[in-house]
Amino acid sequence: MRVFQSLLLLVPAIAAEFMPGGSFGRPTIGPYNNCSGELILRPKDLAIDTLPNISPDDPRGWERWDLTMHQDGLFLSMRWMQGDPASFNSVPADGTFELIAKFANGTSYRTHTSGHKLTFTNGTLYSISIAGNTLSWDESQTWFNTTLNLNGLTATFGSESIMLDKFSPYAGWIIGQLTENLFTGIPMTRGHTRAGSVKFPWGQEVALDADSILNHMFSEKPLQTLATNYAIRVFRSFGTGFEDAFIYESSRAPNSSLYNAFFLGRAETRGSSFEPYTFFAGTNSDLLSTHKINSTSTNVQLAGCAHTNDIPFSWNFTIPKAPIAEHTDSAGGKTSYFIANAVASEPFGSVVYQQSGMGIVQIYEALGAALGQNTPDLGGEQPQD
Repeated sequence: MRVFQSLLLLVPAIAAEFMPGGSFGRPTIGPYNNCSGELILRPKDLAIDTLPNISPDDPRGWERWDLTMHQDGLFLSMRWMQGDPASFNSVPADGTFELIAKFANGTSYRTHTSGHKLTFTNGTLYSISIAGNTLSWDESQTWFNTTLNLNGLTATFGSESIMLDKFSPYAGWIIGQLTENLFTGIPMTRGHTRAGSVKFPWGQEVALDADSILNHMFSEKPLQTLATNYAIRVFRSFGTGFEDAFIYESSRAPNSSLYNAFFLGRAETRGSSFEPYTFFAGTNSDLLSTHKINSTSTNVQLAGCAHTNDIPFSWNFTIPKAPIAEHTDSAGGKTSYFIANAVASEPFGSVVYQQSGMGIVQIYEALGAALGQNTPDLGGEQPQD
């Protein structure tokens, strides 16, 4: 078990016996911005950060890993979870794996298995597993392998980490804090899932060629006591010479404190391959400015830097009125998933390119949050009727 700092205290992290996770909980200093056009250093704890930070043997706490993907005709949400994020009596040893599939014809499929203790490996192979449903990091391929087998569903596939970088917010200057004592990270910021398929119990098998993200979240306290609402938006643009990855997170704590965090990275064509690098990442920084166009559309602008001749980036995105899938927790909190459209204005050299994009957006809202605060759009652009 790990004891984390308050938002107000910048003191070294204190750890008890269990500490397999990576950089979460450490102090940090301001936005990361190399603006070099090169991948200076790939994070050594990219895969380590996917390991548990709450021990399966701990008396309290919860943790979950969400692998989310979308391709034409199929949306998949897979969740490995230890404990109950909404319970004051959460027991990490009670592990659950659940899957939601949404098809182009509007039909959905859900399945889960619960009551199983999470296992993990911490060494040359990093992995987590619940009842044989396994997520592991393949260092040789720089991607995550997934193997599923539950209730007649089977799947095997790889998810490539194209950016070779990770992102975590740092509210209160503590790595990983989305709000005080609520930790999150995205170890796969721009994933591409391929080299495999999922076969459903009725015999339908779907080859995977999907955009994907992996999100990791945990705490020792119930989620609704830490966040009234939050939104995690992961966008990508599509081009020939370059493609960008843009993450924009926002959150509101129960004490009404507001936070936002962002990441911008690029994969640039150089010869026969892509060269990935990060422009910048920050939390509550004036590098980011937002403007709400209407109830479903937002413009976000990010400052330029020397590598872009100081020309800024601009993203316009629209979130649909209806989510593609939803989770409701034991306290009535709702997590909704949306597939969003985006248009990006992106500097490349001295030219600004208009490129189309898409995003996978996750919005959480605690039960009664919108009614109690009369702010239904804080934490994300919750669609309005």
